[in-house]
Amino acid sequence: MAKAKFRIVAIISAYNEEDVIYQVIGDLVQQNIEVYLIDNRSKDRTVEEASRWLGRGLIGFETFPPEIGSDQESERFVWTDILKRKEQLALELGADWYIHHDADEFRESPFPLVSLYSGIKLADFFGFNAIDFALLNFRPTNNDFTKEDDVRKQLVSFDWGADFDSLQIKSWKNSGNPVDLTTHGGHSVLFPHRRIFPLKFVLRHYPIRSQLHGMEKVLNNRKMRFVEEERCKGWHLQYDSIDEEYDFLYKPENLHKYHPVFTRLQILWFRLVNGVRMLFRYLSESLSGHH
Repeated sequence: MAKAKFRIVAIISAYNEEDVIYQVIGDLVQQNIEVYLIDNRSKDRTVEEASRWLGRGLIGFETFPPEIGSDQESERFVWTDILKRKEQLALELGADWYIHHDADEFRESPFPLVSLYSGIKLADFFGFNAIDFALLNFRPTNNDFTKEDDVRKQLVSFDWGADFDSLQIKSWKNSGNPVDLTTHGGHSVLFPHRRIFPLKFVLRHYPIRSQLHGMEKVLNNRKMRFVEEERCKGWHLQYDSIDEEYDFLYKPENLHKYHPVFTRLQILWFRLVNGVRMLFRYLSESLSGHH
């Protein structure tokens, strides 16, 4: 009897991401990752663009929430409900591993020229059941990007994720039991006996692609839709300082140029330095406890 294929499914949620969703799904499919899309009632061509991959790696999509009582309700961005739906899908889709994925990001293994699929399979082989990611936020330095372009070729420089984004444990092995994505707002999947692969994978994030895109996304598609209950938890605060006068363009000299090898070495170095710091802190606390 033939051995069943090792399946990895990325569960993507999206709202008005027509300019990048085709690229994002395509990159996953080319890395042998299957995709399931949750569309949060987009008002653009997100679903049409994504559907071009249907039957070619996109295994399904749905509109969420499936039923709404009013136009006002459809404008609410309830992240908790989306995360709970992802938890439910992870029990239904039958994959070996899952990735909690956003519509404006590209994920890669920690090894150059090794696909995301092969990297996750390697983590599984060594007995790990969760994967952490190093967050790289790529920033626009001009307004040249169009949806016909590969965003990775247009936005080539990044800054490191902020402290509140340092947890990025967003891929896990399916044990057949429920996982908890909601407690940490999707930043760190929780389940018993979690064993995190020691090397961070790469998360290339493209939240803002131009000045016009930033204004539209933040002021119309995000800030107006956040619900107060979630903001009280400390979620969705990253756009608080942004208003109509905000400049979304960055100076290239204030960013880091992405390099597929050197950037990975930096990630590894940061990991080692943090590990040494934690070890010294533990030893210091242990020694002080004996006095």
